[in-house]
Amino acid sequence: MAVTRRDFGTGAAALGAASLIAPRLGAADDGASSIGRIKHWVVVMMENRSFDFLLGHLPHIPAEDGIRDRDISLAWPGGSVALHKATHFWSPDPDPGEAWANVNVQLWNRYIPASNGGKAAYPAFPNFMAPPYNLPENPGVPTMDGFALDYYWNFAWWVGREPTAEEMQPIAAMYTPETAPVINTLAQEYAVFTRWFCEVPTCTMPNRAFFFTGTSQGRLDNELEYNYAWGQTATTLFDLFVEKRIDWKVYYDRKTQVVPECAINLGGLRHTIEWAEHLGTIEDFLADAGAGSLPAFTWLEPNMQHAPLTDYHPPEDIRAGEAFLAATYAAIRNSPAWEETALVICFDEHGGCYDHVPPPAIEPPDATPGDLGFRFDRLGLRVPAIVVSAYTDRGTVIRDTFHNCSVLRTMRDQFDLGPPLTRRDAIAPNLAPAFNRTEPRTDRPALDVQAYDPATGGDARLSQIAAVTLRNAARIVGVDPGTVPPDPAGAKTFMEAMFFDNGRFRIPTRLR
Repeated sequence: MAVTRRDFGTGAAALGAASLIAPRLGAADDGASSIGRIKHWVVVMMENRSFDFLLGHLPHIPAEDGIRDRDISLAWPGGSVALHKATHFWSPDPDPGEAWANVNVQLWNRYIPASNGGKAAYPAFPNFMAPPYNLPENPGVPTMDGFALDYYWNFAWWVGREPTAEEMQPIAAMYTPETAPVINTLAQEYAVFTRWFCEVPTCTMPNRAFFFTGTSQGRLDNELEYNYAWGQTATTLFDLFVEKRIDWKVYYDRKTQVVPECAINLGGLRHTIEWAEHLGTIEDFLADAGAGSLPAFTWLEPNMQHAPLTDYHPPEDIRAGEAFLAATYAAIRNSPAWEETALVICFDEHGGCYDHVPPPAIEPPDATPGDLGFRFDRLGLRVPAIVVSAYTDRGTVIRDTFHNCSVLRTMRDQFDLGPPLTRRDAIAPNLAPAFNRTEPRTDRPALDVQAYDPATGGDARLSQIAAVTLRNAARIVGVDPGTVPPDPAGAKTFMEAMFFDNGRFRIPTRLR
């Protein structure tokens, strides 16, 4: 495996100027790993950021893996916008497009047909785009230069007017170790993957389905007619845990989130008893971590639907996500089970945010093509991925190709869960190279968390994925999708009315 470790100093100055030393090639490079010492896995999947957008200015990674000191401009119908360092914390605003049709434009810089510009990229909305949904007939290697073009027309559709030159700037505003210090510091203190890709060049639900099942069952969209909450029938990682009697738990903010997102997109409505036995609150997570009693596998969810949103999804204030991630790390770092615990930080997909590395070809998960004839034979875009462990050397950089199914593969190996679920799962690399120390570290680095006012910055409108998810939920229970409120507070009340009676979860009559 291509693993390097580079040392850097401490403090704010060190974040801007790393001190390069000779790589200390160790256990991970000759096949050994301390991964077997991990008894508690905590996975946090954030939303909709590319590697370049959050980690592209890391000072200790090879220059070709990032964007520091690069001169890059992206064209849009009124001019061009140059990549620059973000000066506020809610770029891009509004939310960029993340659907299949959006991503095709971002990769190849064309609307096909041209009349698709300014139309909806999701069938859950009126005025849906036309075939071939912006995919060139013979696409070739992605040019990676259509992000501003798609942002321009997605803005026009979402906001209802075309953007000004000033309003185009956020699509090129990249975060740095200074503006996103928590995630960048964790990337420097532990292991960062510079070639980790999401599974599908499209939106949230297919990518999250791949994470747990090794396939999206051919789906390319956050669908309206065939909802993930009911139609997802593939075997999941959770099913394997239940079969092998491995303890697992989903922790989420019940007061804010209402229902966990992974229940929505993994057939959760078919397994309500199972979910009831494996759900915990954020307060439960903090208590269990403090007692050293986390289960073998923890799926920890940030708030993804309702304010305060803490999943890094644009256009929310990333400082909310930074604070959530810092609190998660602190709970694990201070746990009596710290040396036996690993934290995996990953993202479902890039969410329309710029990245310069073309996604590679990949083994299809299934024998037959899926939606629109797509064979799922190329990955989605690069996303941030970090492993935090006492058995991880400071400054570890892993440059081989990984993808989100690597977590599924690692859990199968770690807990002897059986054969691969799909061909994609079978070829995914294991996370073992991140555990490159024979003895645990004695330091437990602290993080600086930026203070902020949740009432300032960002867009009060629902994100596109939240709007699509609520429309899906409404459709499957027989409620008019057009009645979904446009704001997070109204959406929370809307969701509670569909699924709760006096604070208790209920299965809607239509699904019984």
